[in-house]
Amino acid sequence: MHQKDLTNTVYVIKILSCAVLIVFLALIFDKDKDTNFFLWASLTAFFTIQHDLSQKINYSQVTGNFIGSIVGILIWLGMTKASFLHMYYINLEYLFFILGIFLTTLICVSCRATQYTGIALSSFMIVSVYDFGHHTLDGALLRIVYCLVGCITAYGVEYICQRILQKKLLSSS
Repeated sequence: MHQKDLTNTVYVIKILSCAVLIVFLALIFDKDKDTNFFLWASLTAFFTIQHDLSQKINYSQVTGNFIGSIVGILIWLGMTKASFLHMYYINLEYLFFILGIFLTTLICVSCRATQYTGIALSSFMIVSVYDFGHHTLDGALLRIVYCLVGCITAYGVEYICQRILQKKLLSSS
């Protein structure tokens, strides 16, 4: 098998492994499907899985998730403090989303780690998108946990695949 074919096959296996593991966890922890555990955890896992087999596991995904989640919570808190403006029929959600996107990007660029800006923005959206409409901090905090579960699942799958490939390479040498 050519290296490109092997890389593509392993990538598909990693994605499917993450999906199966997250479905299994969703069946245990979200039987009623009322928290969208599968959606949020799988999105994070899919963003975390790497295609290139020669790269080490990318732990900067955790940093991106942390930055996006913190900004999401802060923006949510700001939105709840500005909720009195809804009496004036001003749709502030979009302005708060733009502010959150700006802050998340600015923090990532300031930390000189633009490689995880995409996952930070995704995490920001995951944490804050539901809660603007429902105004519950519990939902935002649960989404942080779901992002963490998605990262841990992806890291576990990456680690196992790398170990299997290393053993296979060592035994073929």
